[in-house]
Amino acid sequence: MPELIEQMYCSQQIVIPPKFPYILKRYCKAAIKTQPYDLLRWSYEYFKALAQHRPPPVKLRLEYPVYHTEGGLTRGCLKVLALQLSGMEDVPLTVLKEAWRGFCLDYEELKRIMCLCEVYRREDSVPLLHFIAVAGGLLTKTLTHTMILLCETLTKEPDGGSAAIPVEHFLTMYKFLASMDASKDIKYFNGFREGQTPPPEPESEESDFSKTVENSHEEKMLREMSAAKMSPEDTQEGMVAGRQMSTTSGEFIVQHVEREIMEKVDEQIEILPDPDLKKKKAKPEEIAMIREIIEIYLDDNIDVIVPEIEEVEEEEEPIPEIVIVYAVPGIGPPVDEEIVKEVEEYALDVAKVQADLFMPRNIRHFLCPPLEKCIEYNFEESPPKKEELPTGGAFTD
Repeated sequence: MPELIEQMYCSQQIVIPPKFPYILKRYCKAAIKTQPYDLLRWSYEYFKALAQHRPPPVKLRLEYPVYHTEGGLTRGCLKVLALQLSGMEDVPLTVLKEAWRGFCLDYEELKRIMCLCEVYRREDSVPLLHFIAVAGGLLTKTLTHTMILLCETLTKEPDGGSAAIPVEHFLTMYKFLASMDASKDIKYFNGFREGQTPPPEPESEESDFSKTVENSHEEKMLREMSAAKMSPEDTQEGMVAGRQMSTTSGEFIVQHVEREIMEKVDEQIEILPDPDLKKKKAKPEEIAMIREIIEIYLDDNIDVIVPEIEEVEEEEEPIPEIVIVYAVPGIGPPVDEEIVKEVEEYALDVAKVQADLFMPRNIRHFLCPPLEKCIEYNFEESPPKKEELPTGGAFTD
């Protein structure tokens, strides 16, 4: 008990920073405005951003009703992401993933966006305008509404204003979305669209240099080994040294093994104590018998002496990562070049009197050409109606 009493604290010993109530109040307001899916994870990202002096993942106001995608992306999240990543033309994927994780959004949706931007598993960064354009297309139903949303997202004016953005940014995003085909579900294999073949990987100069060094080193070793085992009789017979040096066949090795065995036999004869035996010469029959024994031994043990080259098993290709990108109505099918040129000419003409800015009211103006191809229905050529017969009662005159 006395130990517990010594460890207890009184109210005078607890020191609360004077800014703590203000920090806690701001945190509560940010949580209410953002309405995060995972409060614990979002709180970690919130205080981490404050510690690193970065804009925290907080929406500007409460969204109600919330229109969001399957991954949780909303218009408020997109606007805050644009503010967090502003100032960078090309956003590194690591920074983008961290900002995406700050809002507790689904990573699968980010992979779909990067696949549409043609950077998933290809590049280490993504253009900011391309990312914002594709992400905005997930939140609308037509390409025209997507461009209006992008103006409202990237503008630096307060809400309720004209939502003007530089005309260069508008045309960059519009041309990128107009050239994209997102009218149907598409599969991406390792970041490449179905039907596209990935470009071959270029071999680096370092690998080629290392291969040549290894080959030259192996040739040098073979030449030294063959030159050491080569006898003067072979050179007198006129055998080409270079040919023998480069030979690695089984016959060449068998010849050297046989020569080494005969040399050992001669050494053993010289060691014999009886001098008369040294003067005797081996008979042809005995030499033939020894050669026959050697040939039988070599035939039985040729696999050990000259091991066969093992066939290298072909490496199985890894299973590709498949990402299914569903149809995006906010982007739709590709737009004709004529329509894109008309929109570009109109935007540049309007921007001349607006300080090189473009705004949503210019899109809604009656002089603005359509940003996408309109589908026309011919209601006159409707299928003929079938004659309807009564299901009950009786026919009368």
